[in-house]
Amino acid sequence: MTAWGFPAFTEMSRIRLLERIFRFLLAIVLAGVLLEPISSSATPGNSSSSDVPTCDKAGTSPGELRAQLDLTLSSDSDSVSFKCSSAQEATREPSNGNVYTDESCSQDHPLATVYTNAKLSESIDADKIKYTLTIPKGSRTTEKVLCYKCTLPSTDPEGKSIATQTEGKVCKVKITVDAVEPIKPEPESSDEQSTGVIECTGADTTKEASVSAESPLSFKCGAGMSLHPTNLTDVFDDQDGKCAAEVALQTLVDATLTKTDAEATHNEQPVYRLVVKTAPPEDTALCYKCVTTSSNLETKTNSGEESAAKECLLKISVKGSPSSAFSPTWGSPQGALVFFVAAQMMLSMS
Repeated sequence: MTAWGFPAFTEMSRIRLLERIFRFLLAIVLAGVLLEPISSSATPGNSSSSDVPTCDKAGTSPGELRAQLDLTLSSDSDSVSFKCSSAQEATREPSNGNVYTDESCSQDHPLATVYTNAKLSESIDADKIKYTLTIPKGSRTTEKVLCYKCTLPSTDPEGKSIATQTEGKVCKVKITVDAVEPIKPEPESSDEQSTGVIECTGADTTKEASVSAESPLSFKCGAGMSLHPTNLTDVFDDQDGKCAAEVALQTLVDATLTKTDAEATHNEQPVYRLVVKTAPPEDTALCYKCVTTSSNLETKTNSGEESAAKECLLKISVKGSPSSAFSPTWGSPQGALVFFVAAQMMLSMS
């Protein structure tokens, strides 16, 4: 017994205790792995033949086709599939990469000339040919109706197999191809930003720009103007849209502002470069001011010129990334289940 009234541990009992602790921790880890939510990104199994539209006439004995099968290639789909028949051997027309382009399914043209890079592919599904029409969305500028014919063979009195266009033997597969609206590119915040350097001049009252962890921002003030705040580690907080409160840049976003002085011989303004090291969890608004220097303003006043704007506001949107604030957690029920499984595994190993 120890001085506190607890039984003293021998060397063997200590080892036994450490083994139990190790087993318990191992059980928790294994339980967590086994119970970890599994993403549903697995590829679904092959769809059955009943999922593929066919020309087979419902409610009749095998060997009859419906007169017409209507399909649609919607704007949000890349392809559409069909079968001539799931029970009979049928021929498809036209062949050689052509497709009918009229309502009567009689005038055929090369598919690639109707839609650029379009193709009709064949595959085997439940021992029968499945046709898949794939048309790139970029070439679907207008809606069109395409057509194929499926024909069942029949036997003449002499025993020769020929294709006859009789009732129940010919099916027109009409495919309506929906038009796809072209994706419009996001507008640039300004033409200047696309060329490299934003310039905030006295002729402007406000300039807008954006910056992200992937795309730094370069800017400068117009002639006779200087940047405020003058300290490169400070910035104006523009979350309220007022561009008034001067704060430390690092309190709003993990970024740095550097200054590149222009050569004196060119008499140019310095260029500033704002680099975001880590994207904030949400979009953040910053602001700088290009203010007319006192000497330049005095010169204009003495010469009788009016200053239309004494300062230019450069409003900057720092693009956020919600994933930077994401941290997966387990709920209480799942946590309790983990410990229950861990306890059961520990008992089984003891």
